[in-house]
Amino acid sequence: MALLLLLFVLLRFTTGAGAGAEPPRSPATALFVLGDSTVGCAATASSILPLNLTTTAALPSSLSGGPCLFFPAARRRIPDLLAARMGLPSPPPISALNGTASEAARGVNFGGGGGQLFYYGGGERGSPFSSVFRMGAVGQQVRLASETLQLLQLEAAAPGEWESSAVFVLSFGADAYARLLARGPAEADAAAPKHGRRGFARLLADRVARAVSELYEAGVRRVAVMGVPPLGCAPRVMWERIPTRDGGCVEEANGLIEAYNAKLAARLDDLRPQLAGADIVFCDVYKGMMEIISNPSTYGLEETMEACCGLGPLRATVGCVSKEMACATPERHVWWDLYSPTEAADALVANWSWTSSSDSGAAGAAGATSICGPISLQQLAGRSPPPAEV
Repeated sequence: MALLLLLFVLLRFTTGAGAGAEPPRSPATALFVLGDSTVGCAATASSILPLNLTTTAALPSSLSGGPCLFFPAARRRIPDLLAARMGLPSPPPISALNGTASEAARGVNFGGGGGQLFYYGGGERGSPFSSVFRMGAVGQQVRLASETLQLLQLEAAAPGEWESSAVFVLSFGADAYARLLARGPAEADAAAPKHGRRGFARLLADRVARAVSELYEAGVRRVAVMGVPPLGCAPRVMWERIPTRDGGCVEEANGLIEAYNAKLAARLDDLRPQLAGADIVFCDVYKGMMEIISNPSTYGLEETMEACCGLGPLRATVGCVSKEMACATPERHVWWDLYSPTEAADALVANWSWTSSSDSGAAGAAGATSICGPISLQQLAGRSPPPAEV
């Protein structure tokens, strides 16, 4: 009798554990990307920033698309690196598609700057003050993504299932903060007297969170939101503070960005219980980049301050406008140009976004941990980690 009772208890325990276990996710079938210049290389002739991510087209009238200018090889951004991890092709820019569902079925990059911009702040549209608070084409990109999903649904064999198997990556904020940091505190605060530079974090975090909700309404169930990197360590921001800084990163600038990332992570935490059946991941790009900047030699890098492509002190006086400006060893640099990391740095951030600290091999044997939560992008994409080496 005692043996039967013990077997009954063990059976209840094992079935209860199985019932409570999370069912495995199906592998992602597509990768869609929304964002600013952190996900693509388009630019606009009207940008107030010095030329940063540029194209191979003639300047300045053709800064509306084209491949990234990178020497000696084509530069891959984080979305391209993540797509490779998912076994998917790099998502093509929306401008390269002809509107057919078959072309968009495995993913689209809606981002990269350019196009219509979301304006906020004092002054008239197009004025210097209002341009400080351009947040990127958040609403426009969400609308394009929703329309693309509708098109794909019309041709889907199983309506209602396709969009839930796609992964959406959102990466907004870096361009907005680069523009914000390009002006002094007094001038930036004057552009938004009700909110100021610190209040801008709440505005932007709310807008990105609303974009996640809008995508959810369109059927999206797997979303990763990328934080803003430490632009206080970017060559242009450091160059602008050369007379006053002590040789390190501009802590005031990084403090603003850390506050924004914290607000964004908190908004996503609040949002998760409201979006039943959705997986919403936040990736702390700031943490990953600071790990690289603090320990460059650990990851095979050498130069943490000077850009690879540009002119002047820190190669940050004039942005990257030609191949001839590029250094011979971009793989040794953390920063490619005024504000954007090299592919070498992006690859490390992508690796740490993909893995979790519990995975075999963790997030690089060199000591950095995973930067995404509550799950890794590998788990979000429904991909199993490789077997542990014996």
